[in-house]
Amino acid sequence: MTGFLLEVDQLTIIKQQQVIVSDISFSVRRDTIAAIIGQSGSGKSLTVRALVDLLPNGISILSGSVKFSGESVLSMNKKRKKYYLGKEIGIVFQDTWETFDPIQTIGRHFLELFAAHSPISKKNAKEQALHLLHQMKLNDVEKVFRSYPHELSGGMRQRVQLALAIALNPSLLIVDEPTTALDLQTQAEMIQLIKDWRQKSGSSVLFISHDLGVVSEIADEVIVMSNGKIAEWASANKLLTAPRSHQAKQLLLDYSLLARPTKVIKHSNKELLIKVEHVTKYYTKKNWFKQEKLTAVTDVSLHIGKGEIVGLIGESGGGKSTLSRLMLQLETCTSGNIQWLGEQPFLGGIQWVHQDPLASFNQRWTVEKIVGEGLDYQKGEKGVKKEKVDAVLQQVGLSSSDGKLYPHELSGGMRQRAALARALLVDPELIVLDEPFANLDMSSQAKLILLIQSINKKENLAVFFITHDIQVALAICQRIYVMEKGVILEEVDASSILLTTTPYTKRLLSYMPGLRA
Repeated sequence: MTGFLLEVDQLTIIKQQQVIVSDISFSVRRDTIAAIIGQSGSGKSLTVRALVDLLPNGISILSGSVKFSGESVLSMNKKRKKYYLGKEIGIVFQDTWETFDPIQTIGRHFLELFAAHSPISKKNAKEQALHLLHQMKLNDVEKVFRSYPHELSGGMRQRVQLALAIALNPSLLIVDEPTTALDLQTQAEMIQLIKDWRQKSGSSVLFISHDLGVVSEIADEVIVMSNGKIAEWASANKLLTAPRSHQAKQLLLDYSLLARPTKVIKHSNKELLIKVEHVTKYYTKKNWFKQEKLTAVTDVSLHIGKGEIVGLIGESGGGKSTLSRLMLQLETCTSGNIQWLGEQPFLGGIQWVHQDPLASFNQRWTVEKIVGEGLDYQKGEKGVKKEKVDAVLQQVGLSSSDGKLYPHELSGGMRQRAALARALLVDPELIVLDEPFANLDMSSQAKLILLIQSINKKENLAVFFITHDIQVALAICQRIYVMEKGVILEEVDASSILLTTTPYTKRLLSYMPGLRA
């Protein structure tokens, strides 16, 4: 028997007769973790989908072969392929909604899986499902079993998806971007769960990611993809210490930017733009005959000065976005005070960049119209507006021709640049960035960090950077506020955060993925 579990030879994928993945060849050994890494659009996910016959409509395999345990996958009949896909390979997708039927409980997903591939009773199937959910370190597994997908957090859905993927003890687990948009604690826990399962089962893992830090924590071998081709294939240690290809070297360079704390700039009280003083926000939830008070933010005080880049970090659900909405006057404080001290009126002086720009764009508008909307509320000639829009697009690294495109025609990084351009168009003194890099690959993150730092320096623009990713915060922020469960625990300079004595901050730091020596 060959030492390779999966063998891919000269695989070429096309879309409408255009080659999008070209001549891909690689192998996955038994009892190993191999990772495919590359920027968004490099062909990682399409390659993996081709291995399991899940290519989107309009995309197909032109040539090449895929062998699993020596057997040709592409020539399997339907019955054999069903067994291959359901029993021998488990899959964890980036988008948990793609896995779950929203009108079925989590328990029903497990029962249907066991009914299709394992002749056991419903009672035994439920017992196995609860055992798997317990292995995923989920609390109250009976409640999770009865829940619908929308009743679980993103991290919980990822754990459930992993439990489903390993339920039938597959020989190969394929994990496609499982940690994107998760906070660092949940990300670290997901990685550990995968490593623990692999060690106990002796199975193999094919791990797809754009994050070199994550890959360094889990992979034995690394395949670097770029523009639909393999740029380099080497052991993890060799690639991280002595990369040969330009693409691998660039990944290391991008990672090094995200791993280095920024310099601190001191500001006096005379330069303050906004002061938040003892702000509390709670919501009232009606529950039959009684009301329940849910506190999101508790006695928060902070300040931001002109030209500062200030961070707010904490885990998901900790109250960060609620605080940003209060500062933007999208919601009102239950108590406390927020004072705007900028030279411009508040509505023009502070602008917001949404975590998901696509959700904040009118899909029927061009980028040019979306970016220029802010000038519709100001008096000025039409030609001047066009000039300003073109200038701000160029400022964020887009072209005037990009302005003719619609949101769905842009990459994730381009959408974030367009959202930033819309905020900059009205010359604000402060922009609020709410999880702006959550869904971007490492290269796009590095480029946007450099862009924001450049604009900050040239325009003396203040930035309030909200994130769950302490590593990104360290790369861009000068001061950082740490928030847990709606409470500010500490304010610290980015360059000295590694010296913190606050247990929660130390825990966040411990979840940062690090490159192996």
